[in-house]
Amino acid sequence: MSGHRILFRCYGGAALAVGLAGSLASACVAEAQTNFFAGKQIQFLIGTGAGDSYDIYSRLLAKYLPRYLPGAPLVTPVNKSGAGSLVAVNALYNASPRDGTVLAMGQRFVPLMPLLDMPGAQFEPLKLNYIGSMAKDTTVCILHKRAEIKSIADAKGKQLVVGTMGAGTEITNFTAPIGRLLGIDFRVVRGYNSSGDIDLAIERGELQGRCGVSWSSLKRAHPDWLAQGTVVVYLQIAMQRLKDLPEVPALAELASERDRAALKLLLAPGDIARPVFGAPDMPAERLAALRQAFDGAIADRELLAEAAKEQLDIEPMRGVDMEAMIRELYAAPPDVVLRARELVAAAPQGD
Repeated sequence: MSGHRILFRCYGGAALAVGLAGSLASACVAEAQTNFFAGKQIQFLIGTGAGDSYDIYSRLLAKYLPRYLPGAPLVTPVNKSGAGSLVAVNALYNASPRDGTVLAMGQRFVPLMPLLDMPGAQFEPLKLNYIGSMAKDTTVCILHKRAEIKSIADAKGKQLVVGTMGAGTEITNFTAPIGRLLGIDFRVVRGYNSSGDIDLAIERGELQGRCGVSWSSLKRAHPDWLAQGTVVVYLQIAMQRLKDLPEVPALAELASERDRAALKLLLAPGDIARPVFGAPDMPAERLAALRQAFDGAIADRELLAEAAKEQLDIEPMRGVDMEAMIRELYAAPPDVVLRARELVAAAPQGD
């Protein structure tokens, strides 16, 4: 090279070189991450029970993530259900190594819980690391036909028995905001381990229905319910109606102008419907490697083909964009946050 001698060595991911330093430094970072991940096992905590939509998404990602991680470590899914995925996210934050060897998928609204003064969250959302989200989604409220309720008007003034997985899904269920905004009396039965358990309880007649069920998951898991009119979709928990459900009102349509600002904050996590979290204090290069691997896996043709076969919607958000979104939500005007807190404040306890 014109008589110049190039010296190059990697020391813990840093490049020492004379000439070509930029590209060689990048190579050193990749080598360092390969050396770290090679032969390791990444534990992927799933905040819900087996067979739940979060479980299915998590296992799909875990299958393809090693292809894009330096050193191709084994990614092992582990169900750690409880309190609507709070058990998994709290464990990730407080009891897991902070080196990238433990990840978690939890309910989309969990990062908002501290902002809304909701109990049970033992973590600081702005210190969590955000790896990426696999999909966006809109949730709906459904009732079994035996309830003989077909609209919001029919539901007003009546008590409806609905089920939930626990604290981390209290916002997802939206029973408190809906009750306050629309005058519906929900009796909430808590503690189910998965969506499947709630659906079985609906079929058995233990519950009349549920709120906060993912529309995409409902179509995939229970096309028979929809085709046969077994359940009625009477409300979309959204700012506007889906094209699939043009006759079903969106919650924001029924709210006052003041409440729509609070609802916009509460409904924002629908854009990160299948979020993957990393522990805090992770080395920056490790976080970058995990985010890059997520981006690669979520665009993998085989993953997309498998998702299509399983009727799983894939609409990803990058980890850096998730982090920016959470920071923006935590910077919301105080009056908006206060009203959001009022809407989700604990309702009278059910069973």
